[in-house]
Amino acid sequence: MPTVTASEFQKNFGAFKEAAQREPVKITSNGRESVVLISAASFAEYQQFKNQKYAYGGEVTEEFTDILADRMKKHKAVLEGLAK
Repeated sequence: MPTVTASEFQKNFGAFKEAAQREPVKITSNGRESVVLISAASFAEYQQFKNQKYAYGGEVTEEFTDILADRMKKHKAVLEGLAK
């Protein structure tokens, strides 16, 4: 995930908007993470995932584990990059 300062982001908004279509862009302010820019499709996916209810009575459902496994497979390269 690329990391840029807020001033760099402002100067090159178009380039980072395009980059966010491929992967999240982390924006820092005063040396601290401030926001992360993601594509509209990624945000919609996040909202759907966030709004669904997968657990009942403290137990994780099979549906949740299936969806989680699918998402981890889909984003394997990003997750491996973050783990380094």
